[in-house]
Amino acid sequence: MIRLLPLLALALSMPARADLQKCLDARGTPIYTDGDCPAAGKPAPAAAPIAPARAGTGSAPVDAPLEILETGVPVITQMPGRFAWLDDDTLAITTFADPHAKAPWMVRRIVAWSVPGRSASVLVPRGFIDCANATHHLVSLEVGDLESRFAIGSRAAPAVQQFATWDPIAHKLGPAIDAAGWHPRACLKPAPEDLGVRDLLASKKPVRYLEPEHGTLTWGALDDSGHPAGPTLVTPKKKFALALTLSDISHDVRWLPFRKAYQLAPGNHDRLQDPPHDTPLVTMDLDGRVTRHALPAGLAHQLDALSPPAPAEMIATGAGDLVIQPGPAASGGGLYLVQGEQSRRVWCTARPAPGQAAGVDGCAMSQPIAVSPNGCHIAFDARPAAAVANGFPGAPTVKVLTLCDGSLPAPAAGRRKAR
Repeated sequence: MIRLLPLLALALSMPARADLQKCLDARGTPIYTDGDCPAAGKPAPAAAPIAPARAGTGSAPVDAPLEILETGVPVITQMPGRFAWLDDDTLAITTFADPHAKAPWMVRRIVAWSVPGRSASVLVPRGFIDCANATHHLVSLEVGDLESRFAIGSRAAPAVQQFATWDPIAHKLGPAIDAAGWHPRACLKPAPEDLGVRDLLASKKPVRYLEPEHGTLTWGALDDSGHPAGPTLVTPKKKFALALTLSDISHDVRWLPFRKAYQLAPGNHDRLQDPPHDTPLVTMDLDGRVTRHALPAGLAHQLDALSPPAPAEMIATGAGDLVIQPGPAASGGGLYLVQGEQSRRVWCTARPAPGQAAGVDGCAMSQPIAVSPNGCHIAFDARPAAAVANGFPGAPTVKVLTLCDGSLPAPAAGRRKAR
C-alpha cells in the first residue's frame, strides 16, 4: 500500500481535462489540444513553399537565409546588457557608453534601433535595461553606471532603478504614469509579498504570473477534497484545472500577443541522451486550451546525424516555430523556421550569407533570442561579419531577422481535426 501512495498522489494531481486530440493547423502542422478542433479559419496568403529536406543520414540542412539586418550595436557580455522589443519595430539595446572608460562594460547606455529606419538613437545616455513589457509600454531601467558596485575604490553614485513609459509615436521614453505593483526586474505584477523577490522568474513558489489582466497559473494547493491540485488557471472571473503537468510549465512563461496565447515551455530535442529526448513546445490560449507542437521528426533526425554539441530549443514566432540549434553550421547549428513538417535554416548557413561571420564561432550567441510583439522580427547577438566602426572591435553585435512581411501565413486561429 505504501508503494501505491506516490502513484495515487500523481494520479490525483493530473488535471481533469487531460484528453488531447491530434489536429492540424492551417499550415498542416500536427498539434495536440485538450479542446475540440475548431473549423479552420480563413487561410492567410500562402508563403513561398519550403523545399523539403533531402533524406539520408548526414544530409545537409536546406539553407534559405533571410536578410540579416546588422545593427552595428555591440552587446556587453560581462554581466550581459539586455535587449528587448519596445514595440513591433523598435528594439532597445543596452550597450557600451564610453570606449575609453577604465572598465567599458561598467559604463552603459540604452539605444533604440528602428527596423524601418535601420538606425539607432540614444534613449538613455547612462543606464541599462532591467526588463520591458511591450503590451503595457512599460520599461524598467537603471539610470547610472555599475562602477559603484564593482570598481574598487569607486566614489560613483549607485545606479537608480526607475520605470518609464515607451511612446511609440514620439519614439521616446517618458515618465511612467502608474508603476505601482510592477516588479522592477520582471515587468510583471505579482502578489505584494513577491515584489521583493529579486529573481521572480526563477522563484520556486508554485505560481507563474501572467499579464495582470490574464491572471496566474498556480498548482500544489489542496482542492476541495483535500488533494494537491494540478496546474490551474486563475483569473478574476474563473478558475479551472488545465491539461498540464508540472513539467509542461517552465520558468520562462511568455505572453505571445501574435497568437493570443502563452508559451508555457519551449520545445526541446536532446540527442545526447540515450535514446534522444524530445519535449514539445507547449502553449495555452486565454481560455486555457493547451497545444503541443513537436519538433518535426525529419529535422530531429537530420540534426542527430550532424552531431550538434548541445540540445535544440523551439520557440513560437509569428511565422511558424523557430528551432535554435547551438553549434557551428557544419554541425547543424543555426536557426530553423518550421512550418508544418518542413523546415529551412534561415541563419548560420553552410555558406555564410552576407552579414554572417565565418568560422566555427561565427554563429555563437551570448543571450536568448528576443521576439517582437507581432512575432515577425527576432533579435540576437553574434560576431559581426566585418569590422564595425563602433569602437569595440570583436564584440558581438545585435542582428535582426524579419520572418514575415505580409506574405507569410500567420498562425491559424482555428484548427481542423486530423483524419
